[in-house]
Amino acid sequence: MLSSLPVYDADVFGPMHSLPAFTSEAENENSIRFILRVIGIITVVNLALVLLMKYLFNAPGKAAWKASYQVTNLLTNATLGLYGIHVHLNLDSNESLENKIHGYPQMKSFALGQMGYQLWAIPVGILCVEETALMLVHHVAVICVASTSAFLTAGFRYYNPYFYGVIEISSVPLSVMNSFKNNKDWIIRYPQAYSLVRFIFSASFLIFRVILWTPFYIDYLV
Repeated sequence: MLSSLPVYDADVFGPMHSLPAFTSEAENENSIRFILRVIGIITVVNLALVLLMKYLFNAPGKAAWKASYQVTNLLTNATLGLYGIHVHLNLDSNESLENKIHGYPQMKSFALGQMGYQLWAIPVGILCVEETALMLVHHVAVICVASTSAFLTAGFRYYNPYFYGVIEISSVPLSVMNSFKNNKDWIIRYPQAYSLVRFIFSASFLIFRVILWTPFYIDYLV
């Protein structure tokens, strides 16, 4: 069993030790600007949705914020998920180990996008929609993990499209399911629709975050 484990290859990993731990200052400045743009775009979309809920659907203040929050989550996760699928399917499965670890700087956008999204979600979650403590911890955890891909030279960015993109497909039906939970009368009026959404979420979670994710994560680890 132990003989099947990967062996440290000094010829491959030796030169990597001479590289700086963090990306350059110029790259970091560009990354921070990207994150701020993401926060700005999501904020504008969210505020537009709040106004839409208030003045078109006559939703009261708290309900308008909760509804717009879920729609914003749905749109953001759908964007990340669909773009992630497109990019992931076009990756070279035979890519070298060096490039998987240090290459693909263009894939940093997935990590930066996630950081911007989570940084937006924290204050809105606390101040406007009464987000649970568990979800707030989740937001912080994603920021910490994504920052390794964003700011470390060995960012393993080859895996970004799946880790920060594809898996968010399962979050799309989750947003719909949470909208049902925020409107209990919907569950009573549309029980079959609610059951269908729950099934789609469960199936997509199992497919994208367990079945397809596991072999890709093993490749990342070894």
